[in-house]
Amino acid sequence: MILTDQHIKFIENNLNLYGVKSKDLREDLLDHICTYIETSNSQDFDGSYQEALQKFGGYTSFQNLQLETNLQKFALHAIRLKRVLHLASTIAVLLIMTGLLFKVMHWPYATILLFSGCIVFILVVIPTYFYDRYKSSIHKFS
Repeated sequence: MILTDQHIKFIENNLNLYGVKSKDLREDLLDHICTYIETSNSQDFDGSYQEALQKFGGYTSFQNLQLETNLQKFALHAIRLKRVLHLASTIAVLLIMTGLLFKVMHWPYATILLFSGCIVFILVVIPTYFYDRYKSSIHKFS
């Protein structure tokens, strides 16, 4: 069966109506459904469309896919945030420890190293930590 632009718009509107908000996921599902309908032997669009929906698990399955996609995006964001937090913490600790070593040995630039370590800690580590805690608490309650 050859699909027209009206059929494709109909499928896309239905996907949007039933909770698939992510554009990438909607395009992938639209492509899979259209491919299934085009490869079917039937010339009846409605019957082929219903058959395709049943094959892919129905609209509740699409909503579950959207939820799973959102959870994976959140997990990826959380992992990146943790990496930034660990990297910034390591840099701050290294700067502070190097500054303390320079201070004990009375070498130059000790104050600059201590100050920059404290600045990194105050301006990067602490806000990133609290942002991570905030995002985690929102995710737990949603």
